[in-house]
Amino acid sequence: MRLFFFILIFSQLTNSLFVFAEKVKKDSHELNSIRWEKVKEKKSNNLKKIIWKSYRNDESYFQNEIDVRPEIKKLHDYRNGNKNIFQQARNAKNKLLNFGGITVNNALIPEIGTSQINLNYDSKGNLFGFYGYSFSNLFQLELSTGSFNDVNLVDNKLSSFQGKYLSNKNLNYKIGGKFLILSPKNYDLFWMAFRTSIGTNEQTNKSYIISELINTFRFNDKFAFNFSPKYFYSEIESFGGVGVSSYLNLLDNLQLIPEINIAFKSGSEFTSSIGLRYSFQTGKSIDIYYSNAAGVEDIGQLLEDKEYRFGVKLNFLY
Repeated sequence: MRLFFFILIFSQLTNSLFVFAEKVKKDSHELNSIRWEKVKEKKSNNLKKIIWKSYRNDESYFQNEIDVRPEIKKLHDYRNGNKNIFQQARNAKNKLLNFGGITVNNALIPEIGTSQINLNYDSKGNLFGFYGYSFSNLFQLELSTGSFNDVNLVDNKLSSFQGKYLSNKNLNYKIGGKFLILSPKNYDLFWMAFRTSIGTNEQTNKSYIISELINTFRFNDKFAFNFSPKYFYSEIESFGGVGVSSYLNLLDNLQLIPEINIAFKSGSEFTSSIGLRYSFQTGKSIDIYYSNAAGVEDIGQLLEDKEYRFGVKLNFLY
């Protein structure tokens, strides 16, 4: 199983590097190229000779088309200074990415004023809920709660840690935020975001902090790649790790999401997940996944369980 994930991620990473290199080469060639054009010295620009007439002699023709045709009505009117069509097209390409990841987060932040809700349940009884609100296009507030169940970690040295943070039916609460640093909307090559959160549990009242620097690359409309260094801190155990994932758009509303997380402790741990995302309506999707991570929330993403579990994750944007 691990060999399959390594081969899948490595092949996608190699392919993405070639695509990225070609894209940079093409863009730099277009920027550096000089186009010469011969300009006539006595070029007439007398607009008075042009006869201006309304299309089909109907001054309200285009306004009528906007009112009648739904595909035009959905677009913002550039005359009012709102977002243009090109920006909308760019956002449409990110519609599946905006739902986030499963055990590896991505750097995108939904546009200002958007609420994000995720609900998760798996076959071993883990139950989590997440709420995010975008106060701006650069910052999202994040709140989450949930409980672990039937966790059996591979590393026996973490038994004390498991009893404090991952015990059955022990509610965990978390508050944090995601800050956008780079974005293709600002003509950067990729998204970069810093994400940090403080969590605690109900029974033992033990707190922890987890932070990550998330980098998300979209190479074309079909493929995106995510690389996320992480660090977990608590008074019992502290360690770093890295999450790697990719997004493969099989259809406009169907996406394959392979993910791996590697924790760097006394003995490194490896968690792997494979998910299938289906967007059944605008702003709504469902994830079906198979994973050996202790949970999809921050504290469980880097911890390897002895058994794999099936899970369902519902995603909403409104």
